[in-house]
Amino acid sequence: MFYPVIRVVVCVAALMFCARAQAETDALRWNNPLVEQRADPHVTLVDGQYLMIATVPEYDRIELRKAATLDGLGKAEEKTIWKKHASGPMSAHIWAPELHRIGGKWYIYFAAGRAEKIWDIRIYVLENASADPFAGEWVEKGQIKTQFETFSLDATTFEHRGTRYLVWTDRDPKIKGTNIYLAKMDTPWSLTGPQVLISKPELPWEQIRHWVNEGPAVLMRNGKIFVTYSASGTGAEYCLGLLTAEEGADLLDAKSWKKAQSPVFVANDATSQFGPGHNSFTTSVDGKTDILVYHARNYREIGGDPLKNPDRHTRAQVVRWKADGSPDFGVPVPDGAYDAATEKTVVGKLTANAKPRGKVAAKPVFRDRVHDGAADPVVIWNRAEKKWFMFYTNRRANVSALDGVTWVHGTKIGIAESVDDGATWTYRGTANIPHGGEGMTHWAPEVIEAGGKYHMYLTFVPGIFTDWKHPRDIVHLTSKNLVDWEYRSTLKLASDRVIDACVIALPEGGWRMWYNNERDGKSIYYADSADLENWTDKGKAVGDQAGEGPKVFRWRGAYWMITDVWRGLGVYRSDDLVNWARQGGDNLLQHPGKGEDDGVKGGHADVVISADRAYLFYFTHPDRKPERSNTDGIGPRRSSLQVVELFEKDGVLSCDRDLPTYVELLSINPNK
Repeated sequence: MFYPVIRVVVCVAALMFCARAQAETDALRWNNPLVEQRADPHVTLVDGQYLMIATVPEYDRIELRKAATLDGLGKAEEKTIWKKHASGPMSAHIWAPELHRIGGKWYIYFAAGRAEKIWDIRIYVLENASADPFAGEWVEKGQIKTQFETFSLDATTFEHRGTRYLVWTDRDPKIKGTNIYLAKMDTPWSLTGPQVLISKPELPWEQIRHWVNEGPAVLMRNGKIFVTYSASGTGAEYCLGLLTAEEGADLLDAKSWKKAQSPVFVANDATSQFGPGHNSFTTSVDGKTDILVYHARNYREIGGDPLKNPDRHTRAQVVRWKADGSPDFGVPVPDGAYDAATEKTVVGKLTANAKPRGKVAAKPVFRDRVHDGAADPVVIWNRAEKKWFMFYTNRRANVSALDGVTWVHGTKIGIAESVDDGATWTYRGTANIPHGGEGMTHWAPEVIEAGGKYHMYLTFVPGIFTDWKHPRDIVHLTSKNLVDWEYRSTLKLASDRVIDACVIALPEGGWRMWYNNERDGKSIYYADSADLENWTDKGKAVGDQAGEGPKVFRWRGAYWMITDVWRGLGVYRSDDLVNWARQGGDNLLQHPGKGEDDGVKGGHADVVISADRAYLFYFTHPDRKPERSNTDGIGPRRSSLQVVELFEKDGVLSCDRDLPTYVELLSINPNK
């Protein structure tokens, strides 16, 4: 007679468990932006509630909001808890407030100028003795006096081993720009002892538009103390740098702090996020997941003074951790519904059971309808036409009675286009490249956008030949529409047989090209340029194995190079774009797949990063099966293009070409 009671108890317990599990799942999902038009966000988790404070675009007040979830902050009611004065101190440029609970009281640190002298910026403190920061009275405790009395702002505070510290931005009249300082505090509104310079804008990426180090934020994990800071002007160039000290070090010894030589979080064209910076850190409600909260714009070009632009939106995403215990911030994720558990973004607002979107790619994703010899793909967004273009080497695979390797000569670069975010492609035609006249050979294009135009670095062969014993150069072309190309120059590189360029922007400014030097055992070489026109060869980059078609990209906190080693794709990883470590184990695409035209090894690939997902576009010779000894003739010559999603785990890249590939290449913001 007791069974029904037991059954009810079990059912209630199960329902409670499911509800709790669903609540935990919901807490790890939010929409980006969290809050629009709120810059310099500071979010802290206290007693199960997220409290948020930030700069408002009017620069005239301090507002506070709270919610049980990060996503709830966007809907939470704001309460104005303090307004600027009419004149004198604290009457202009109310910037970068932070909320901290110290000794049972609440404190807000913020920067402010004077109405009559708006750049006379100093740090001020408010105090509230109430247990609830939305109640009680906020009392002005006055200015935090710093050493220079010139320009101080962006204060944050932390406690370490029983000592409370202030980290802030200040200006030493003897040093160009603004710097980061650290000092002990004897009260929550005053400093004691020396004020130590721990960072100044000394690297090129910290000096774009303005020489700036500002907006420090502290994260203590893994036996280390990390301080992120923002660098350069407040436009698209704004980015995060990183300082690190061991937890046992003397924090007031400047030598204890090591600076990352490259920015750790920068603008990203693929996700359409620009000027990410001035962050804070919080965690998931259970404290198990670290979360980066920051601001960014979703378009590049602003027009006018960036400080007068209101569109710095508050955003959040997961902090990952590297094997050495340092944070990996990845790239700014795109606008949309973000799932912290999977680190995926769905474009559009959160809905029940939201899943990453995309359309299953065709297999093969493209075959050239003219010569059936598409290879060496490169993918780029056509801003004017608002569609994706794919350029490719166009071999004459279906032309019979061609001697030797004549069939890989004599064609122009093919173009395919996609209007469904990269899942299917249709033939567009060939690139109009008049350089050299008719009868020339065009291979392996690299296409990038910079300075309001498109640049192509093309392998150019001056004729049609039956063997490989002839010169091959890389030429530079430019275009306004991705179809019509104007010759600029022939690059002077390491030899007269160079092919397969890849170009990326360097974090400190300028550009780097990788290419294959066939004269040196088909090693990968590199060259640098400040303007995309004039290149200086720097020598060998990778030579541990022969390879061609290098593709270099940044993803998941590291730089990657993929090369075609004719046994699939070799993978290398680097932190500095100079020293490359080869990934062990099997090569990518070394083993045949099972899909149509995919039952062979893959070759010469491009990688497209979109919304922190990485897609590998590659080519195959479908009829070059291992059991077939004859690799010549129309069948073995034909080639197809394929696409597969890349995955990264513990610093290793992988892919599964036999799974359906859901592709969604996000269109790039047309305002760039």
